Amino acid sequence: MTSKEHLRLTARILVTLGLAGLLLYKLDLSQLLARFRSLSLEGTSLAFAAVIVAIVISAWKWGCILRARQHALPFLTLLRLYFVGLFFNNVLPTSVGGDAVRAWETTKETGEVPEAIGSVVSERLIAGVALGFTALLGLPFIEADTRTVQMVVVFLVIDVALVGLFLVPRIAEGIVGKTLPDRFSSVKGVVKRTVAIVRDTVRNPTLFVWILTLSIVFQLCVAAVNAAIFHALGASVSLAHCVIYTPMIFTVAMLPISISGFGVREAAYWYFFSQVGVSEGDAVATSLLFFVIVGISSLPGAPLFVFRKSRLQPI
Repeated sequence: MTSKEHLRLTARILVTLGLAGLLLYKLDLSQLLARFRSLSLEGTSLAFAAVIVAIVISAWKWGCILRARQHALPFLTLLRLYFVGLFFNNVLPTSVGGDAVRAWETTKETGEVPEAIGSVVSERLIAGVALGFTALLGLPFIEADTRTVQMVVVFLVIDVALVGLFLVPRIAEGIVGKTLPDRFSSVKGVVKRTVAIVRDTVRNPTLFVWILTLSIVFQLCVAAVNAAIFHALGASVSLAHCVIYTPMIFTVAMLPISISGFGVREAAYWYFFSQVGVSEGDAVATSLLFFVIVGISSLPGAPLFVFRKSRLQPI
């Protein structure tokens, strides 16, 4: 890790601690704990079920990209690798660290570094576009005011623009370089080939639309997790409002200013769901419970990583 990366990590840790301190100052911890103790079994079970369905869909759509690139893997292998990546997303100090692990583990299955890394980056990019489009789907099911519609449109533009940045060579190579292992990230040929693979994938209209559709279904499942948690807490929040606000929240949480989005994500839950009368405590409790439920659901990734079979070294 370079001195600049150390500085960035230190800054993120400080921001995370500062946001955590602000939350502790603003919230009544005794009431927060009381909310956790009063969770309904039905709502909690539904939240776990929605997470598992979302993981299955993610593994499937990622596999579609690999298959289109002539590197098809068995679904159980895809599921194993996705659990491994999700686990590391929850234990590494960035929200995309698990993607790097998943990508590298995939190279051991395919024997092809650029194709494996390119499939993971492509899946992430198209999923980013899906965030904005998912929020649109909730609008017909609520009495949306002008402000809500404007927010949805703004976030759609932001999500599409962020993905569009990948067309800028320097930015694209920087994204790919962070996903590649150190021994390959400095090899320009590997980086450029990976970038080309991602662009070919995104420019394939049939594949793009199919992965975008599956990504929207995935985002609907993520929204359903929030709706189930609110139900478990006894808070009245419609699935439609979760479909609208959840993509916005996770767009904000992608800002690389804290560890795994902690603090930023809670503040976003607090702000957006307050628009429909959710209390500060319920909003933050939902955010923390979402993180915990996903974290518990990702635990199979640890033994699946430790006890994986050795493979030939990728080329």
